[in-house]
Amino acid sequence: MSAPQPPSADRSTPTDLTAPNAGRFGPLPDDVRRRWAKFCDWEEDYFPNHIGMVVEDLRSDYARLRLPWREVLRQPEGVMHGGLIAALVDTCVVPAVATHYEVHPRMATVQLGVRFLRPVVGRDIVAEAWVEHRGRSMVFCHAEVRSVGPGGEVELVATADLVFRVSSSASTAPVAAPE
Repeated sequence: MSAPQPPSADRSTPTDLTAPNAGRFGPLPDDVRRRWAKFCDWEEDYFPNHIGMVVEDLRSDYARLRLPWREVLRQPEGVMHGGLIAALVDTCVVPAVATHYEVHPRMATVQLGVRFLRPVVGRDIVAEAWVEHRGRSMVFCHAEVRSVGPGGEVELVATADLVFRVSSSASTAPVAAPE
């Protein structure tokens, strides 16, 4: 009989506390990853790169984005504006949904419900978003947002459920076998 392994050896415990769900999703094919590498880092000034969103990870049906704290993102009371948290969630879902298609599909947010669990003050936020179910034209997603303190401490600050409509002309990308 073998001795129980210490908690640090438990493979179900994520090493990155800002990404506890990432391990559930497989890698993207290289060509898809290259196509989406500049998401939030466009040459033109769009809202996500204007406020500073940064892609941290892209996987099949999954994305993780960070919004670094800046004083300008706070309300007069000093907490991060809730609209920015909702915007990060709404933006994070886009590559999680769209990397499934051969070309960037036309998409629209149909429903976005955010549950704010605690305020964010002076900390970056990291959103993980993933696809729960794909229908013919509707995609159901979930997201979690965590704040990251200067010492690396992580707190869940919001969760969200989203529904996206994807254009009927979008065709799915062929599924590549992992290498």
